[in-house]
Amino acid sequence: MSWEINNLTAPDFYTAASTLQNLPNISSVNIDNANSAIYWQVQQVTSRSGLWTEATWSDEKYMLPGSRSIYRAGIRGFRFRAAIPIANIVPPAMQSQVTIEAVD
Repeated sequence: MSWEINNLTAPDFYTAASTLQNLPNISSVNIDNANSAIYWQVQQVTSRSGLWTEATWSDEKYMLPGSRSIYRAGIRGFRFRAAIPIANIVPPAMQSQVTIEAVD
C-alpha cells in the first residue's frame, strides 16, 4: 500500500497539502524533487508502544533537486517545504516541484 503527494509546488511553510500524516508505521519514503532545494522532516515513533502521540518530527533535512529514498522503521508522517521562498525566486529559476510516495 502507498500514500502519495504528486507533483506539488513546494510551499514556503509546512502545510496540510505538503504533509502526509497518520501513516500506519510505514517503512520507506521516496522523494522526487525538481527545480530547487527543499527542507523535509520525518515523523517517527519514538517509543516501543507505537502510539501516534509518541511520534516526533525529526530535525529538518536539506535536499537539492534529485531523488532519494528514506528507509526507517515506524514512520508516521512526512512533510516538506521550499528552501527558498517563492518571492525570492528570480526567473527563469522555478520553485520546487515535489512528488512523495510513502510505502508500507
